[in-house]
Amino acid sequence: MLTENTHFKIIYSAFPRIGDKLQTLWGNPEFGHYMNTLLRDTRDGARKGFPVNVFFALDALAEDHYQAFPALRPRTDVWAEESGDLLQTQHKLR
Repeated sequence: MLTENTHFKIIYSAFPRIGDKLQTLWGNPEFGHYMNTLLRDTRDGARKGFPVNVFFALDALAEDHYQAFPALRPRTDVWAEESGDLLQTQHKLR
């Protein structure tokens, strides 16, 4: 359960509103987008930022989410599937 997660507890204790939103999005594809908006400055430098412990807890919680829901992990190599298919095709032609 998310409320028992150590990283979540750190976030929730410092920012309950963010914790509530994370609970709502846990297990949903929108979770990753929300985390990106938290971890990256989307306010042209006007964002104050998080305390270091909360920042690291957010980053770790994102990884916890992708461990729990691997199908929701964003693809980091957009060519991986296509290049793998190409290699298989080349191998068959030999």
